[in-house]
Amino acid sequence: MLYCSLNGIRTEDISIKDRGLAYGDGVFTTAKIVDGTILLLAEHIDRLKESCARIALSNIDWHALKAELVKQSTAFPLAVLKVMITAGTGGRGYSRIGVSKPNVIVMVHEFPKHYIDWHQTGVSIGIAKTQLGINPQLAGIKHLNRLEQVLIRKELDESDWQDLIVTDVQNNIVETSCANVFWIKNNAVFTPELGSSGVAGLLRTQAISQFSKVKLVKAPIDALKEVDAMIICNSVMGYVPVENFNGQTLSLSVASRFIGKLACNS
Repeated sequence: MLYCSLNGIRTEDISIKDRGLAYGDGVFTTAKIVDGTILLLAEHIDRLKESCARIALSNIDWHALKAELVKQSTAFPLAVLKVMITAGTGGRGYSRIGVSKPNVIVMVHEFPKHYIDWHQTGVSIGIAKTQLGINPQLAGIKHLNRLEQVLIRKELDESDWQDLIVTDVQNNIVETSCANVFWIKNNAVFTPELGSSGVAGLLRTQAISQFSKVKLVKAPIDALKEVDAMIICNSVMGYVPVENFNGQTLSLSVASRFIGKLACNS
């Protein structure tokens, strides 16, 4: 870890009574730092605000948080920023009555260098056996309840794939273990609608807004048979082409053209 603070004070310690630890009561966002600048900073803060509103967290000094992020990021040419906001510290039980104000944790980590290679070579991805539950109330946001993703990552670690496509319990495509997904078939571009589960990533939102032909669909895993190309994305890795899906070779050139269109419009 390159940097860590709690409520603006540099430390790596937090109370064992924190509700983020006890209940996953909180939200987070993860961003890329390039040449001392946090990419999509305004969008990350807006998402944190929306996520906090969704789980009824308030009393957060957003101006102080932004100032800290801007100040601390200047020291890093290439790194990963993570901001977690928990409900704060409290006693036993689910109730937030008597809980302190939210805790804001800021961390900076080394950038995963393999992401750079992925942009050139593409990635190979399989299909996860672990499925996501249905929860429209929390769908889209990055909350701290990530047990499903922990199990998916365990499955990935024990496989030969670089990532896994994840479906929900109704067998609809949602995302990968850590990214959103787009696929191209017969010149049409598709991505899952995320009204029931999954994370609505910032690059996914950017792609949808920049490329009006993207179709939001609720599609079964069989929809990925014989696709022409596939792209995965998140705020840290960027847009990455898929060279092989479940044994099927995909077109890197078709994926790269789509990524190029997004770059031209950004």
